[in-house]
Amino acid sequence: MTMKKGAKRLLNGLGLILILLLGLYLSVIPRAEVWGATHTEVVSEYPGDSLVADPAYQTTKAITIQNSPDQIWPWLLQLGVDRGGMYSYDGLENLFGLNVHSAETIHPEWQDLQSGDFIRFTPVDYALNPGPGLWVVLLEKNYLLVGCFGREDHMPRPCTATWQFILNPRPDGATRLILRTRSATAPGFGKQFARLVNLLPFVMERKMLLGLQTRAETLLP
Repeated sequence: MTMKKGAKRLLNGLGLILILLLGLYLSVIPRAEVWGATHTEVVSEYPGDSLVADPAYQTTKAITIQNSPDQIWPWLLQLGVDRGGMYSYDGLENLFGLNVHSAETIHPEWQDLQSGDFIRFTPVDYALNPGPGLWVVLLEKNYLLVGCFGREDHMPRPCTATWQFILNPRPDGATRLILRTRSATAPGFGKQFARLVNLLPFVMERKMLLGLQTRAETLLP
């Protein structure tokens, strides 16, 4: 009798977990994938889409910044752990020894980003070396920064995952900052699994967009 009760409790617990996961999948994940973006922004095509022509997974996030693109652009140019930081949760990243300190001013020495440069996500002397980051492939001043994810010693060809930052000015002087991610899911990982594991990147990307917004709106260059 005791064993039957234990089995029943286990089944009830598993059922509850499944219900919670289903709720997460049906409600949280779809909204996270298009956080802040309008329907038009979500369905629009952007420069860099062709780098991952047939993605298994795509997100489009956006935020309104009360400033012009030329005032936001310098903050984007200094992205990188060894540069201006990632404008996200420094404390969380530093739990992993990344030694991130997101800048609160524009640094002239970090404004020289060029196509072909590598934006580091880990320090040069990190245990994981060569480390992960973003290879810059498209760069248009005050408008577009597109990069392919890869390691510092290897840029994937063709590109398997991208970050696309787009600055769209509005008539009222504000700017829509759009961040699109496209990914060709690795073999053996289904699209639905990819959607689940991308919740953590969503948390960091959302904070990064908010960090860019705060800096571009309130901090002096």
